[in-house]
Amino acid sequence: MEDDHKLILCYFLLLFAIHTSRSHCTNGMCEKVSLSLATNTKQNFALVGYVSELKSSLWNWQECFNRCLENCQCLSFNFNEVNTSGNCEFNDANTKLAPEALKEKEGVVYHELVRTYYDKNHI
Repeated sequence: MEDDHKLILCYFLLLFAIHTSRSHCTNGMCEKVSLSLATNTKQNFALVGYVSELKSSLWNWQECFNRCLENCQCLSFNFNEVNTSGNCEFNDANTKLAPEALKEKEGVVYHELVRTYYDKNHI
């Protein structure tokens, strides 16, 4: 029984440790985009009514995340783990801008990016 508790504890520690972050700068202005699987992801939910772009047949949520990074208007994305065509939806909103738009949707995972901007000359 104690081994089960240790396994569950390890699972949660791993879950909270998974964090993806990317930064890039152009002419001194920088953008940092991060995604924490523990705090910025909701299983079986989707942001509805704010899809700005649809990407088809991506292998996994990481590929969807990488494509979303390339689009400065992509604030969040829905990744459909069941449907293989049209499985990555970019949203031009997030739960802070449209909390009422987050709806339960079986087989879909909602991911919310955190974008921060700064001037690298004034850090």
